Amino acid sequence: MKPAKRLDGIELSLIRQINALATSESLNLGIGEPNIEPDVTLRGLAAKAASSGSWHYSANAGHLSLRKKIVERMRMDFDPKTEICVTAGTEEGLYAIFQAYVGEGDEVLVPNPGFVSYPTLARIAGGVAVPYDLEPPDWNLNPKAVLSKITSRTKLIIVNSPSNPLGSIISRQTLESIASAGPLVISDEIYREIWYDAPPPSMLGMSRNVIVVDGMSKSHSMTGLRLGWIVAREELMKPIITAHQYIATCASVFSQQLTELIFDAREWNAGWLERMRDQFREQREAAMYSIGHELEAEIQPPAGAFYAFVPVPSCDTVKFAKTLATDAAVLVIPGVAFGTAGEGFVRISFAAAPETIGAGVERIGRWLRASGR
Repeated sequence: MKPAKRLDGIELSLIRQINALATSESLNLGIGEPNIEPDVTLRGLAAKAASSGSWHYSANAGHLSLRKKIVERMRMDFDPKTEICVTAGTEEGLYAIFQAYVGEGDEVLVPNPGFVSYPTLARIAGGVAVPYDLEPPDWNLNPKAVLSKITSRTKLIIVNSPSNPLGSIISRQTLESIASAGPLVISDEIYREIWYDAPPPSMLGMSRNVIVVDGMSKSHSMTGLRLGWIVAREELMKPIITAHQYIATCASVFSQQLTELIFDAREWNAGWLERMRDQFREQREAAMYSIGHELEAEIQPPAGAFYAFVPVPSCDTVKFAKTLATDAAVLVIPGVAFGTAGEGFVRISFAAAPETIGAGVERIGRWLRASGR
């Protein structure tokens, strides 16, 4: 039996392919999830959600009580009844948006380098991914790079700040330029709580054309609990909720109830977010030191998220990353996984203990020196 044509040429992402090479000896600097374990309070909230909450369907768009809390958290004028949709993680949220709005031949502008799912979601929906380039070494987004790509077939523009894989943050002025460009804009803000100097600007409210995607996976180490949300004006949200209904019915009610309890525990939650950022700052420092010392690469410290996009000696970086996995027992993601502009780089995740970061980067440096690169 042949698979559907929509899957022609689509396979597991390079991120998953590299992580599949892990052994018990591997040091994993490729994983894209926080290394922060739930504390006693968070586990207690989870126990309460499991023991006292509903085990039945919520509304397709999520419990109204949670949608109200999401609006309160944003402190903006959105209607929780019609302008919030709770999703089974941001990945499902993105899929629902693409299914709602992208059709045969529609163009979707995607960052290059950018998260691996964006062009694939466009293809599955029948659209065409059109990359716009971000330029090293600072990876700042020039709005002209986006605006110059807009055509009559452009249906969506995707922006991601802080960026996976770059850790860069887009300025408010640039976001406003993109918000007013005309096409629908998806702002993927899943890393927005992970910043080091100043909170990143959000696209919320910049235009009625903007759709914001966010969630709990990265900020609260809830990657496996699949809880995200979409914020959009009512006229944009209706087809998204329809698509979401036929994809997931509703997000996990346990995860919804836990998220409500987290939002209600305001003092604890504020402290959790500060501790999370402090831990990632320490790990970022460890990564920057090791990258400079072992790889002799000078890069600008990432402003957000927990990734460093590091130049490596000229080579096929897919082969390079796979060889590191098998010969040096360290996992990093080849930059080309995130687009053609990523060739010559690897993504190093510093969502790991400082000693793991140091040992992993040291293995990369030792392998490079041994191979004469």
